[in-house]
Amino acid sequence: MTLLQFAVTGEQVSNEETEEVIREAEPHRGLVRYRPDGGELFVHTRVNMALLRAAASLPILLLKLTPRANELTPRDALLSPKGSIRNYAFLEKLCEDLATAGCPACYLAERHGEGRRDFYFTTEDVAGFEQIARMAAEAFAFPLILEQHSLAAVAPLILPAEAIGDLNLEIAPDARIRPTRFEFWGAEPALKKLCAELEKRGYRFLSFEAFSRELRMAKNVPIDGEGFSAVLREIVPLARSLQCSYCGTETVEGRDQFLLTRPLPERYVGASRVGLLRRIFGRS
Repeated sequence: MTLLQFAVTGEQVSNEETEEVIREAEPHRGLVRYRPDGGELFVHTRVNMALLRAAASLPILLLKLTPRANELTPRDALLSPKGSIRNYAFLEKLCEDLATAGCPACYLAERHGEGRRDFYFTTEDVAGFEQIARMAAEAFAFPLILEQHSLAAVAPLILPAEAIGDLNLEIAPDARIRPTRFEFWGAEPALKKLCAELEKRGYRFLSFEAFSRELRMAKNVPIDGEGFSAVLREIVPLARSLQCSYCGTETVEGRDQFLLTRPLPERYVGASRVGLLRRIFGRS
């Protein structure tokens, strides 16, 4: 079975006695998504393109765990640290049980918000996975809701936007444009100039962190392959021209490819569709 060639979690594996790394951790990405009411969802995603290509034609199972009342914060009903610990204990047991049973299944992502932490898996044995998942949930007294989706359906939420195009996923028309956060790194004067230029292009200022030297902006942009590529081909060279770098959160390869000490990757050079994007979205 295809998924058996991948580790269940993609985490680093080390020898407990010698601390020798047996298998390096796979890349992961922390993403921010926005609910219709403006609230934030925090997504942690495993970025293994070979695994995602396999998952594109397989079921994606969403596991929704119902927390206890005392595991929610009183002020805003978000999952408390105590609730998170029980969630992760469930996840650890589930992954161990899947590996022990030889079930062809892999963890893909998790999202945190709205008072829950939900987990996404892909599998080639839905019935076997469900049986193992329900037994793990019972062990921790978790009411469990299990939903089945396709990768294309959940991609706008759990994948870096660039991966959607690289995987050639057909996402729903009503999901192709969404509010997206962009982070940039640089010296404060340069970031201020970049902020002004991006605001001219319709980006909205979110925050500036002086300690990490990061600027955060947001805009409703297309996240299909062609549309998001055009967005990056506009903002990445713009940031570079002002001695700033895009942090690469929504890209497959991430931050390092945009370091100012490296040549800009060819796929981000130029702005072939800037005119089209401005006609569609305007400058404000």
